[in-house]
Amino acid sequence: MPLYTTEAFALRTYSLAEADKICVFFTKDHGKVRGVAHGARKIRSRFGSSLEPFTQVSLTYFQKEGRELVSISNCEILHSHFASASRDVETASAFSYMAEILTEFLPDNEPNEKLYRLVAAVLEAIEQKHDLALLLRYFETWTLRLAGYFPDTFHCSTCGEKIAPDDSAFLTVEGAPRCRSCSEGRGTEVSRAMRGTINQIFRAHPTDFARGKINAAHLAQLGEINYQIIRHALERDLRSRALLRWGMIENAEC
Repeated sequence: MPLYTTEAFALRTYSLAEADKICVFFTKDHGKVRGVAHGARKIRSRFGSSLEPFTQVSLTYFQKEGRELVSISNCEILHSHFASASRDVETASAFSYMAEILTEFLPDNEPNEKLYRLVAAVLEAIEQKHDLALLLRYFETWTLRLAGYFPDTFHCSTCGEKIAPDDSAFLTVEGAPRCRSCSEGRGTEVSRAMRGTINQIFRAHPTDFARGKINAAHLAQLGEINYQIIRHALERDLRSRALLRWGMIENAEC
């Protein structure tokens, strides 16, 4: 029975029996891992707060051959983002939203170092209290790209030609980009300026992107494009989406 130790971010937990929890981790070396933390629901659990969402831990677990769930041996906190998550309803909702996206799009046991570094960088930017809406669009866009879902808005998927820098791309319902000629102007328009915003995301660190001046309309449109792609890929809505929208409204009214 192999023993593994790796850095990881805790993503989600589910109750199991009277005293245990099923835990989902995004590990640095082994990708998404699901396991059982025995006794984690007890008041004096040895796991303490190490299973809180996006707590970065040193994770040790055993894996039996043929078993889908590993057995969590130890979780030592390396960095806690509890202060950020408990800052307000909006940030707590954002953490839940990010965790659900990762849980859905990460395949089991496939390392993705770039995505792991992305999560660490975005969490650092959130901790520094940069604009949360900007960071969520950055996180969505990069996660979809690394998972192979974000469209290349600089090339037409129908004719294969490059879309002129000063022209718009048009996305199908499935998120496929087409040039003006192939689309006949139908679909979700991604303007030249919008493509520039997307290019900024792919060139900048999240803290640098969050410091920039981004057109609010572009930001809102990018959020809708990203969620359209997410919903089409999963064939359903994310449960945390409604909570995220409510949290942002609530925070704006305070």
